[in-house]
Amino acid sequence: MRYLIFLALFVSPPLGSILNAAEVCYLSWQNDPTTTMTIRWLTDLKTTSDEIEIKKPQEESWKKVAGTHKALPYDAPHFLHTVEATALEPDTSYQFRLPGETETHLFRTMPATLTKPVRFASGGDAYHDTVEPFEEMCKKIASYSPRFILLGGDIAYSVHTKRSGDDKFDRWFTFLQSWTRCMKDSDGNMIPILTAIGNHEVKGYYNQTPDQAKFYYSFFGPNSYKQLLFGKYLALTILDSNHTHPIAGEQTTWLQQSLRTAYSYPHRFAVYHVPAYPSVRYFRIRESCAIRKHWVPLFERYSVQAVFENHEHAYKRTHPLVKDEEHPDGVVYFGDGSWGVKPRPPKKAWRTSYLAKTESARQFLLVELTNENRTFTATDITGKTIDSYSQKVAPPEKF
Repeated sequence: MRYLIFLALFVSPPLGSILNAAEVCYLSWQNDPTTTMTIRWLTDLKTTSDEIEIKKPQEESWKKVAGTHKALPYDAPHFLHTVEATALEPDTSYQFRLPGETETHLFRTMPATLTKPVRFASGGDAYHDTVEPFEEMCKKIASYSPRFILLGGDIAYSVHTKRSGDDKFDRWFTFLQSWTRCMKDSDGNMIPILTAIGNHEVKGYYNQTPDQAKFYYSFFGPNSYKQLLFGKYLALTILDSNHTHPIAGEQTTWLQQSLRTAYSYPHRFAVYHVPAYPSVRYFRIRESCAIRKHWVPLFERYSVQAVFENHEHAYKRTHPLVKDEEHPDGVVYFGDGSWGVKPRPPKKAWRTSYLAKTESARQFLLVELTNENRTFTATDITGKTIDSYSQKVAPPEKF
């Protein structure tokens, strides 16, 4: 009986019902995070207005910004509305109102320079069985007031099985409801989300096309691999580990060009789902081998300092690695996707040449950037620090 009541609370409203626009509203970026913000929200199929109002808190007059809406896949009973606010000022708070709503919401643009520390959080494998551990972790992460969240796949586990799984809208709806409620910083700002695609977003899991991940591309598209540049201090590269685009070929060619473009940025990171250096599974699984063959040499060549991996359901930090071996100037790989999913027992770090630290724990990684340092702190669901690692910022050598 309790299970039935729980389901009734979190499945999406039936077709034709009225959905409060503020019930599902989330932020992300399509372009420059210092001067833009993308706002998305769900409504019922009767609501077609896309125009929001926006202003700085101290201003009196509101500016109207128009957007678009589209129907969701598989006859899901909602419109997804999208507005991109542009020409914003860096590191500035803004208020906005959704159509027909009196409630105001807050967000803050990213700074253009690192005059003060910038903090973000990374994790993956989020809403798995029940919503409680996912929401508990969301609230814990939000309490640290990160400027954005990097979520590396298996977001809502909307595709449960590889061979016969449907892409379940109710999983996405519950995830987005919870995100809307929980992901606000200590000042009330909504925290933007950046995502990488995982196997549980895709019908068939691997070697598929975007048409097999319709909800993911609707909510977070249009690309599963992309690069975001923050001012002149952070380059973030998001990749698709063979879910809707192959690792080799076009994506690898794009990756090399993108890493070359970002080479002058002092902080350079990549994120994707399946790890090159797994903490639980076999070292020679197909996707891991392909990533080590095609992407890892580029990470090393262009001096990517850290890579965020997922999929394994445990915590891991590798040694700095070059050609799979410990090297002081190597790339550090963090992971491994245990935000809300039940953690697995990982390999013993002392018995595995590439692993420096492992632990079976629900955890997230808090990353803090300054002009001199970058610090990575792994924190479990109780707030306990389970690992900490730091690097000095150094100018890149010529390649």
